[in-house]
Amino acid sequence: MNWEALGAISEAAGAIAILVSLIYVAVQIRQNTQEFKRGVESSELAAFERNIEASNRVRELLFLHPEVTELLLKGFKSQSQLKSADRFRFGMLMRNLFNSMQGAYIRQLVMEHDSNQFEGGKLLLDDFLANPGVREWLDINTPDWRPEFKALVEARLAATRSRMADAEQDVRTEEQ
Repeated sequence: MNWEALGAISEAAGAIAILVSLIYVAVQIRQNTQEFKRGVESSELAAFERNIEASNRVRELLFLHPEVTELLLKGFKSQSQLKSADRFRFGMLMRNLFNSMQGAYIRQLVMEHDSNQFEGGKLLLDDFLANPGVREWLDINTPDWRPEFKALVEARLAATRSRMADAEQDVRTEEQ
C-alpha cells in the first residue's frame, strides 16, 4: 500500500469522524433545547399554581374566619375609625393582600416580561384602591414593595383618585 492511498483513507476516516461528531452534537443540542423548553413550561405552571394558591389562602381565611371578613369590610370603609388593635390587624391584612398581588405581578413580569398580561390582577387592585380605608392605609404606610409593583400601585392609585374626583365633580354638577 502506498502512502498516498493511506493518506486518502485517513482523510476519509477523519471526515467521517467529523460528520459523526457533528450529528452527535446536533442531537445533543436538540435534546437540550427540548429539555430547556420543558423546564420553562414547568416553571410557568408552578408560578401559575403559586398565584392560585395565594389567592385561595386569602379567600379561605375570609371564609373560615368571619371576624377577619368583618375587619376587612370595616377597614375598607375607614382605617382611621378602627380601634388600634384592629387597625394593626387591618394593616397586616393589607400587607398580606398586597404582597399576594405583588407576587403574582412579579411572577408575570419574570415569566412573560409583559405587564399587560396582569389585567385581572389590575382589576382586583383597582377594586381594593376604590376603598377609602385602603387609600388611607397607603397614605400612612410605605410598604417595602419591589419598584415595579410600587410603580403599578402608584399609577393605579392616581387613576382611581382621578376617577373619584371626576365622579364627585359630576355629582356636584348634577346637584346644581
